Amino acid sequence: MTMTDAASPATRDDDLDALLVRAATGDCEAFVAFYDATAPRVYAVLLSLTGLAEKADALLEGIYVEAWERMRGRSAPPCPGMQWMSAIAHRHATGRI
Repeated sequence: MTMTDAASPATRDDDLDALLVRAATGDCEAFVAFYDATAPRVYAVLLSLTGLAEKADALLEGIYVEAWERMRGRSAPPCPGMQWMSAIAHRHATGRI
């Protein structure tokens, strides 16, 4: 994606949070859409924290597994979705999981 490409419809915080709320009810498609909208930014956070593409790649999946498990049964994310994912990424990258 380049800076001139249009943003996907699910990039606003409200849209991301709505996807997480749907995912909490078991909606896998909503979680996939959330992943697609946020994974590049979460990966960038991981890469900046670890400095290693291999480590960022290895951590990315675990972060989304944790998010899926923690969101189940919630009515809303604990904070805005992207902020929440960044916090999980920081914990994983620094080994404080």
